[in-house]
Amino acid sequence: MSKYIISLLLLSAMIFSACKKEQNSTSADTAVAPANKVQTNDHEGQVLTPVGWMPKSQVNHIGTGEYLSGEGNRLRKYDRNGKMMADYGVIEQSARKTPFYPDNAKVRGNGVYPLGSGWITYTSWTNNTSSAISYFNTNWTVPPPPAVDYGQTIFLFNGLQNSNSILQPVLQWGPSAAGGGSYWAIANWYVGNGTSYSSLIPVSPGTNLQGVMSLIGGGGASGSYTSAFTGYPSITITVNSVPTLYWAAESLEAYGVYTCSNYPNTTKTRLSSIDLRVGGVQAPLSWSVANSVTDCGQHSTVVSQGTPNGIVDIYY
Repeated sequence: MSKYIISLLLLSAMIFSACKKEQNSTSADTAVAPANKVQTNDHEGQVLTPVGWMPKSQVNHIGTGEYLSGEGNRLRKYDRNGKMMADYGVIEQSARKTPFYPDNAKVRGNGVYPLGSGWITYTSWTNNTSSAISYFNTNWTVPPPPAVDYGQTIFLFNGLQNSNSILQPVLQWGPSAAGGGSYWAIANWYVGNGTSYSSLIPVSPGTNLQGVMSLIGGGGASGSYTSAFTGYPSITITVNSVPTLYWAAESLEAYGVYTCSNYPNTTKTRLSSIDLRVGGVQAPLSWSVANSVTDCGQHSTVVSQGTPNGIVDIYY
């Protein structure tokens, strides 16, 4: 075969590939990127958390061995020896039994970031039993990085809430108050009164994660909890004597998204081995699905409602 014919064949293949890619594209895939990669230009004096942007002065790091306590209805931070380090004020608690988020974190697209932000898609369950949620485990694998990185932030987590706070082991891509950048990393968060985050630990794609929240005391009107990633004890957060957490969720959250390629470069992430207990028994778990933002086809599918082997797929 002559070099001329080979060149023609290669050129034809390139044209076909380009046409096919163009046919599969959407307006969300071809959006014009912002001039720079810094979300914070639009949020002066604020930092990003897993419930959206908050004033920097209200968001705090909690170190290894330190803990939070809501005794006396004030949230305070203590060191490992029980010495008070900070007082974050009165614990506000709404009389309504509705979750702290996601509605407060929903942000419509704009001219700079045309795709939706906030809680994108999630499953949820409200505990209406007479016993407190005592254990909530979820396993998942760190996905591939996004095909296009432009400073966006992606959060994946299971979480427990009441009407004014959320406890959550969080996998993140991109920047947040805890740090981060163009890599995956994990941290535990308590967001609400006295928003606090652990140190951030980088993790590689393909790493198996196990996010666990446990009730370690109380369980009536108030309880004491830990949020942890199994195998990473230095970033466990302990929160004592706070209003009981009664709303569970599996969630995808995103900020600074301008193209569908800003999401992980895979079809979905499977959240498995979901184990949710009330008191000492398995919860009567039945997930509700909310697909709040669908501009890239994002959605959640309940593969198995059961516990301790529940499965939820989150599609990007």
